[in-house]
Amino acid sequence: MKILKLPENRIQESIDLANRVFRKDGGDMGKDYPALFSVENAQNVLCIEEDGKIVSIFGLLFKDVQIFSARIKTSLVGSVCTDERYRGRGYSTLLMNEAGNYSRKKGASLMMISGDNSIYRKFGAVDAGVYYAHFVDGDSTVEYHEATLDDLDNLMIFHAKDPIRFVRDKKTFKMMLETSKADNMPAKIFVSDKAYIVVTEGVVEKDNENRYHCVDHGGCQIDVANLVRAVANRMKPMIIHTTSADCILNDIFASEKSIRRRFIGTVKILDSKLFLNQLKPYLEELPYDVKITDDLSEMTKYVFGSTEYESSKSLQIPLPDYGLDYV
Repeated sequence: MKILKLPENRIQESIDLANRVFRKDGGDMGKDYPALFSVENAQNVLCIEEDGKIVSIFGLLFKDVQIFSARIKTSLVGSVCTDERYRGRGYSTLLMNEAGNYSRKKGASLMMISGDNSIYRKFGAVDAGVYYAHFVDGDSTVEYHEATLDDLDNLMIFHAKDPIRFVRDKKTFKMMLETSKADNMPAKIFVSDKAYIVVTEGVVEKDNENRYHCVDHGGCQIDVANLVRAVANRMKPMIIHTTSADCILNDIFASEKSIRRRFIGTVKILDSKLFLNQLKPYLEELPYDVKITDDLSEMTKYVFGSTEYESSKSLQIPLPDYGLDYV
């Protein structure tokens, strides 16, 4: 058994493993997550080789998270799996610890994981971030269309207006538009002349009805509100997901049906000193005195807030939701 970084000539082998675990009913993880399983990112996919085969993988994709005036280097974790014939040997735990060390060496101070299980919890990842979900009434006549490659420039402009976001360049946005996936679900991007929204469709099992979720958006928040209302005229019931920084959207859509919800994965500050240094441009604007601490799990909940933590005991610094950046 040995740990290795995914060789470029074995990318398809790792995709096949991920398909056996996550796409048993069809689909292709390579097509769904082209940035993760790319030649450029192969060295960030950690693997275990056994009997001449890749039997366990741990996907890492490094991105910057913009939090107002600060930029946090973040490692996103996804497609973590082990061939069923090799489970029970602690391979995912081994790769988890290796991924933490590797991420810190790459300069990442924060890790966001698209999952919540004992492996991640033992590593110290926690439920962190404050998010909301609101029902939307369709009462807008804003004109819009489904986004195409011709809309790339506007998508980038609208996205850059969001102070809490994953940083995306044109290549990344193009890939996201072509992939049409968000939060591990098929998604559509709708755009007006002032904003865009990303909508996924899910089925509520108890009543077998479709439910639409706006999981990503860009542009001034009033323009986002007008667009999501327009789309909700024909895609209903519609729910918009927001962060604590989406103050206007939260005010507009708050109702007795609104819920405060958790992040769909888990989060951990990897290095307190490095994290505070990266967050420093924003902290300098605030009266907070955030101290370096050895308990990184508690620090993560204290900084970002958590459904597992009393609101009054946390700073609730906004953290972006996955949306199009899910891996």
